Amino acid sequence: MNLQALSILRGVAVLALMLGMALSLTACDYTDYTVPTYNKGYKPIQPISFSHKLHAGELQMDCKYCHFGAEKSQNGSIPPLNVCMNCHKAIKTDSAPIKKLTEAYNAGKSIPWVKVHNLPDFVYFPHSRHVNKGVACQTCHGPVETMAEVKQFSSLAMGWCVNCHRDYTKNPPVDLAGKNIHASIDCTTCHH
Repeated sequence: MNLQALSILRGVAVLALMLGMALSLTACDYTDYTVPTYNKGYKPIQPISFSHKLHAGELQMDCKYCHFGAEKSQNGSIPPLNVCMNCHKAIKTDSAPIKKLTEAYNAGKSIPWVKVHNLPDFVYFPHSRHVNKGVACQTCHGPVETMAEVKQFSSLAMGWCVNCHRDYTKNPPVDLAGKNIHASIDCTTCHH
């Protein structure tokens, strides 16, 4: 076989492989695909007890009050200590967890919270795009307002995300601006 025929054969094989991958993206259900260490149910021990059940549930604090970066950036962010102290300079100041917050705050330190929801580095997930389109925090994070200790509620696996994007495309809800939401399933939407 000559060099030109071999190059053509390689090109056809690559195209066939790419077509197969593209077809599998539209035909497969990725729900069971998980990335090790990014698991549903992950609940790390935090340095200070913090109840989302109390703050987001009983007190009905909006998620974006503490996680204010969610509407402006790629990351939802762990709140800085001064956000906690906005209230806790005056509220529940005698409780043990708040005393720890106050000590750290007065010493100019931060609390080393452990991130609960992790995505691989090769995934681009803009919180702002989702939040500003009206996607509720609970869609990905689950009913945090019922959790005394936050855990990873959803698998956050590629298939879980792709299936959510498919659902939004089949039955587009209306965003905050009154327009239909169409979520792309193109690979480069989340991987660039």
